[in-house]
Amino acid sequence: MRQKVVWFTTLLLVVAVFQGVSATGYSKQLGVSTYTLYVHDQKIPIIAKNGVIQIPNTPGLDRKEVFMAVNRYFSLRHRQLLGASSHWIGSSSDYEQREAFSVPHQGDVYISAYASLNIEKDQFSVVAVGGYSSAACWIQPYDYWWSQDYRAENLTLGVELRFVAIRGSVHISIPPGIDFQGTSDETKYSITLHNTDYAGVDFDNIEATALFGIWRVEDHTIGTFYFSKARGTEYIQGANVIKVRRESH
Repeated sequence: MRQKVVWFTTLLLVVAVFQGVSATGYSKQLGVSTYTLYVHDQKIPIIAKNGVIQIPNTPGLDRKEVFMAVNRYFSLRHRQLLGASSHWIGSSSDYEQREAFSVPHQGDVYISAYASLNIEKDQFSVVAVGGYSSAACWIQPYDYWWSQDYRAENLTLGVELRFVAIRGSVHISIPPGIDFQGTSDETKYSITLHNTDYAGVDFDNIEATALFGIWRVEDHTIGTFYFSKARGTEYIQGANVIKVRRESH
């Protein structure tokens, strides 16, 4: 396992350095994982506990750029460490953002949703997936190119994974400790954080089994934001990833 950690950390460093972010460290103790990212030479400790990602304040850095760096890191982590199947078509990640409202004399508030999904184990009747989902908000001043944090009073991140069988029913197996709740053909995750501008969840090895095979996997990620300064209005943004099994010829 230690060799794998060293291997994927080195690989991520080579790949991600060209995207303005590098990963140089990883440790895990008592169920808490700590990742060290460098964004434009500034050290940022990322803490993951039970799959929930915590990003500290990053003064002097474009807050949106930090969000995107964290998203890229966890997306690359799944792709490089676990590998993606060649038997599926469809993008592995999706990112959407939009302006939510304007704050007088400060700037425009933007909200975003991000989802990444990778096939970790691909057999005809068994498919296991992993991914990373997040929701974020920031304010972009009118007269600057950079962004700064803008905290939501409540920020809810929801993830729904759905597996479609070729025929018949689907059975879902969920590893302990990642707080996904499964039903017959889908599993859901939801968390609400308070006074924050970011919510993220990292997950892997959620397995679906169908006697005649799984042919479609969907990730629907939704961010719901409540800003008290915006007259009690909720804003919603989503990102969706759909992968379909390629037909054999």
